[in-house]
Amino acid sequence: MSFAVSSDELLDAFGLTGVVYFPRHAAPGNRLDVRTADFLSGVGLPDDVYFTSKAGVGQEESIALAEWFGPENGTLPEECRTWLVLACFAASLLALDPESGKVYAFGEGEPLASYAQLHRDVESLVHALLLFKRFDEHERDDDADVEEQVDRLRARIEAFDPLPFEHDRSQWNLVLDEVVEGIR
Repeated sequence: MSFAVSSDELLDAFGLTGVVYFPRHAAPGNRLDVRTADFLSGVGLPDDVYFTSKAGVGQEESIALAEWFGPENGTLPEECRTWLVLACFAASLLALDPESGKVYAFGEGEPLASYAQLHRDVESLVHALLLFKRFDEHERDDDADVEEQVDRLRARIEAFDPLPFEHDRSQWNLVLDEVVEGIR
């Protein structure tokens, strides 16, 4: 399969220890859609300061979303019970619907039922993370207008998938607002 991001690009940007690969297996209970499984096993998922993968080696926590929340957190909507935890990103927990491949965000401190779709698939998520990493490390010019630079980055991400900026309070809007404000 061909993807918008290659494993070499991800390794160049995040380094050998900054990419997590998921084993490809055909167990009877495995419901992960083929394209997502191919992407995660062949290209991988970043793991760095801004985006912490929950499937890295040595992770002791379950990646089953239903096991992350107890009664004190509220009720996890029924449609989310089979989802998998991907990562922590921008004060949120990112989850994957294994059947559709869609990526959702659960905001920290927000009701569980207020989750929102953040990306159409894992490929889109990783594409946006790669663009952000390149921007943050190589393209950002401290002498130029930061808002204009962020607007260009936003446009590049939206050209691939408009979902990350669909809601004003999305995790991507929060991250880019922090860049504009000089927090990141």
